[in-house]
Amino acid sequence: MQALLDDPMVQTALAPFLAALLVGGLLLRTRLAWFAVVAALAVAVSLGTGISFTPLSASRKVLLLVLLAPFVGAALDRWPNPPPATAPALAALCALASVWVFWSVLAQRETAAMLAVAICVAVFVGLLVALTLRLRNDGAAGGGATLALGLGVGIAAVLSASIGNFANGVAIAAGGGALLLLQFSLARTLAPGYLGMLSTGLAAALFAAATFMLAQLPWYAMALLLLVPLVAGLDFATRRGPRMRLVAATLVPLAAACATLLAAWLATRGGPA
Repeated sequence: MQALLDDPMVQTALAPFLAALLVGGLLLRTRLAWFAVVAALAVAVSLGTGISFTPLSASRKVLLLVLLAPFVGAALDRWPNPPPATAPALAALCALASVWVFWSVLAQRETAAMLAVAICVAVFVGLLVALTLRLRNDGAAGGGATLALGLGVGIAAVLSASIGNFANGVAIAAGGGALLLLQFSLARTLAPGYLGMLSTGLAAALFAAATFMLAQLPWYAMALLLLVPLVAGLDFATRRGPRMRLVAATLVPLAAACATLLAAWLATRGGPA
């Protein structure tokens, strides 16, 4: 049994997928079903490196915020009439939080370089969270974006020499895949709300930013991830039934994620920096 749990594919994909399927299935009748995404990630981290927050390094700050995000989202979902500025304000807070997360790395740079990189990371995190939050009322688009962002982050990370963020990205994808499967089996969508889309957006943004800051992911490959939530919000096959829409809302974001993968792959071959 222990040998099975030590298998990398079990740790990064199978166990997180089953955990997400279980959590999503148990909470199927509520928006809390989208806790499946963070459940998948928590299982992957527990089976891999283990969950620890001391000392509070940049990577552990990322994990801390990602694990807290769904609880913040769930609280916002219980707010009867949140103002229109809620999502932009939340994205701005995530952008500022990214500077705190990577401060120990940023502080090692010269002032001009530190400011440039800090602004680049904060803008990317804020934009990705904002674009992902736009999908909070659409279970098909939210599931497709979660799957595509997870695979985009994970595969780009392994191409950029970051095995840890490969596992994290694949775990996000496993959570998204489980939710897509549940929605497909029911022939109806499950609105992710702030809970689901803050979980996905912040996790994908911070894991991608960590791969950029701590490994070898080029800035332009990171930026191309913004295409995923952009195309996920397009209107796909609305007249062909929920299952056809789920398929379309999955395939198109996956195609958009290929832009990041191509850029990361070309960078390993000595492409433009």
